[in-house]
Amino acid sequence: MFLLILPILAHALMTAHLLFNGFGIWSFAPLLALIPLFIRRPAMMWIESVLLILWGIEWLRADYALVMRRMAWGEPWLTAALILGGVAFFSSLSAFVFKAPRLQRFYKK
Repeated sequence: MFLLILPILAHALMTAHLLFNGFGIWSFAPLLALIPLFIRRPAMMWIESVLLILWGIEWLRADYALVMRRMAWGEPWLTAALILGGVAFFSSLSAFVFKAPRLQRFYKK
């Protein structure tokens, strides 16, 4: 179950992102997405994968908005683009953890 650390971290990063952007109590909604990780049903793999890909899309949207804002202000933007792009890649890639045979067996039972 070591592989589940990646989706857990991706959900925590999305929670931090929402908190930073002032979503208040709704910021903790991604933490509720941790619950399906421990329900042993095949549909839970699909739900988690879709959520993680949505998190990646949100990170790309935030990356684009931040880079455009920094460019407009004449500030350096490359570092921000690389960091948020890396987080988007990590979140999206975490969805493929559920293709591992060990997790496939866990959720099929």
